[in-house]
Amino acid sequence: MDDLSLIQIIILSIIQAITEFLPISSSAHLLLPSKLLGWPDQGIIFDITVHFASLLAVIVYFREQFLKFSFYLSKTFIFLIIATLPIVLIVLFIDGVGDYRWTLESIAISNIVFAALLFITDKFCKGNLKNSDMKWWQAVMIGFSQTFSLISGASRSGTAITGALFLGFSREEAAKFSLMLSIPTITGALLFSFLEINTLDTNINILTTFIGFLTTFIVSYLSIYFFLKLIKIIGYTPFVVYRVLLGVVILCLI
Repeated sequence: MDDLSLIQIIILSIIQAITEFLPISSSAHLLLPSKLLGWPDQGIIFDITVHFASLLAVIVYFREQFLKFSFYLSKTFIFLIIATLPIVLIVLFIDGVGDYRWTLESIAISNIVFAALLFITDKFCKGNLKNSDMKWWQAVMIGFSQTFSLISGASRSGTAITGALFLGFSREEAAKFSLMLSIPTITGALLFSFLEINTLDTNINILTTFIGFLTTFIVSYLSIYFFLKLIKIIGYTPFVVYRVLLGVVILCLI
């Protein structure tokens, strides 16, 4: 993180905050500055900082729901854990799955392919199921669809939303479950990051770390708020169009 300038940290924090919860792939967007502009790698401290800020933002946004101790909340919590298990099992038991280095070409192609899948499910799998109607096997299926987010450019939220839409959940309910599903997923990513860090060999700049955290938290909260508002009006098509255009532009640049 010391290799990044303050403006680079702010820009990368904003990118993380906007793309983490929207179906447009945060990992792909964070890779692009280094691939296209030659920016240095963000480093493990940056990853921990922005992921923790994103986690806190989604918890704060859904705080009222989490404070309501009810059967529905308990069931939702269990289903979030169930939906997280597939990706956790893959990461734990398939060696090297998280170490693969994706190329710009593969990122571009996965953006286009998974954008197309999101478009198809959004247009042809119109449903009105609510998260309170969810069954355990549906949570497993959404979790399975989320495992495709291990492909850089696929988008964690995008794959989870695609799975939920395919199963007949409404646009808003699919988005909400994807957002809440980010809590155990980001928590897991944080734990893996902490296991990799060596504090004795890592210099932490308190000021830049705080700026990165605060920027990510504020923009993440606003992203969640406007995302849930927008999909009621415009659906997922604008995100699909953006991802296809992004994929095409990347392919043209390489």
